[in-house]
Amino acid sequence: MPLSVKKLNYFYMTGTPFEVQALKDVSLDVSDGEFVGIIGHTGCGKSTLIQLMAGLLKPASGTVLVNGRDINASGYDRKLLRRTLGVVFQYPEYQLFEETVGKDVAFGPLKAGMTEAEAEKNVDTALELVGFEPAKIKPLSPFDLSGGQKRKVAIAGVLAMDPQILILDEPIAGLDPLGREQFMQLVKKLNDCGVTIIMISHNMDGLADYASRIIAMDHGELYADGTPKEVFADLDKLKKVGLGASEAREAAAMLKERGWDIPSDIIKKDELVAAILKLSEDGKC
Repeated sequence: MPLSVKKLNYFYMTGTPFEVQALKDVSLDVSDGEFVGIIGHTGCGKSTLIQLMAGLLKPASGTVLVNGRDINASGYDRKLLRRTLGVVFQYPEYQLFEETVGKDVAFGPLKAGMTEAEAEKNVDTALELVGFEPAKIKPLSPFDLSGGQKRKVAIAGVLAMDPQILILDEPIAGLDPLGREQFMQLVKKLNDCGVTIIMISHNMDGLADYASRIIAMDHGELYADGTPKEVFADLDKLKKVGLGASEAREAAAMLKERGWDIPSDIIKKDELVAAILKLSEDGKC
């Protein structure tokens, strides 16, 4: 099990009149190669959870295990954690700072102790993974690139560390529909290459298309956990905490309410289109 959290609790503003418990006895296991989508309203504990997973916060109680080792235990090697687990925050392009793309992407690997040759190999591989030709992009200033290109360069900087687990916090915020789809395809490509993905997102359609598992959170607790079909199937349960499902699932439910013989497990647009075409061919709509 590459990542496991056990009975995590976390408080903000501890010991003050404004103390808030952000997480309440959260436990979950993430298996190797999973693509986990985390959903929930602002303030439900999503970002706190992934910061604890990444070792950026220390829990009030509970444990975070990465490859079976407690990352908060005395003597744990944080450099090992940084090479095992990568984090991409919202608007990662704001993290760019070096004068060239090549230097920016190489910064993490070099700081982690890789030789220049090792770092250069990882930089080239990472840039290729996000769709660039290394020889052409490395000499350029990251600040001369488009917004979408900057985001890819920032992600390449994380991938150059060759992480086993990649955590992303709203990585498609601010992108247009085409950019969102291209980014989701990139993340799925990384997942297909063996990288375990944990992604916070409000994009239910993208998670329906690409995630293998959905976790819904509410008020610091796990509210639902299952495959996208399992979680999105129960619209009433999601609505109780102000959440929706994918557009296709919502549309399929509306058509079913109006008497259409639509399967109840539809969550993707292509599934909905196929179901409607079949009804049309059968003369039922």
